[in-house]
Amino acid sequence: MRKLILLGLIALAATALAVGSASADDDEHEDDGTKTWRVTISNLTPAGPGAPGSQPLSPPLFVVHSRQANVWSVGQIASHGVAAIAEDANNAPLESALPAVQGVKTVFTGAGGPIPSGATRSFTVETSGRFNRLSVVSMLVNTNDAFTGLDSLRLRGHGSAHETMAYDAGSERNNELKSHIPGPCCGNPFVRDPEGAVIAPHEGITGGGELNQALYDWNGAVARITIERVS
Repeated sequence: MRKLILLGLIALAATALAVGSASADDDEHEDDGTKTWRVTISNLTPAGPGAPGSQPLSPPLFVVHSRQANVWSVGQIASHGVAAIAEDANNAPLESALPAVQGVKTVFTGAGGPIPSGATRSFTVETSGRFNRLSVVSMLVNTNDAFTGLDSLRLRGHGSAHETMAYDAGSERNNELKSHIPGPCCGNPFVRDPEGAVIAPHEGITGGGELNQALYDWNGAVARITIERVS
């Protein structure tokens, strides 16, 4: 009896492995050919009493890649490049490093500068074959190290829409001191208060430092990212 049960479990495991392998293989080979997508980012943070509002989004970094590559994920330590964006809106380290990473097809910074609160801007990305994932990173610039974006979203069908939250990169303490924040509120990039935590949901502006909570805080989602198949 035990032998029959053991044989049954082995057969079940083999079947699951075969299905998993087939799914992975399908993922690698489907969607052959180049596809063009319009990616529209809307800044949902409060407009505030003065331009450009409470939390402009820094020029977003776009990465088209396969499932072999990973740019950022909640619960992981932010890479040097992700931390550079989250702390200082500095895309250069990640834009320079990622093309050498296996599984990465395209890396670029979206044109047009920061996206003000309440504003919307569209960009174009191309996918092909197994390179059908999109990651995006953009800083909330009046913070220590808050960012938003997409984590390895698979582009398929006619597209999708996502309301994204703010994440704490965990690389700098949220001291909310003007001396450590690069945005228009403060103008002090490249000054750090290292923390060493993992990427996690951001608790928002607490008013524990020099930032006015009523002006710079946000509620719920900070961006809406809409993806539409163009061709």
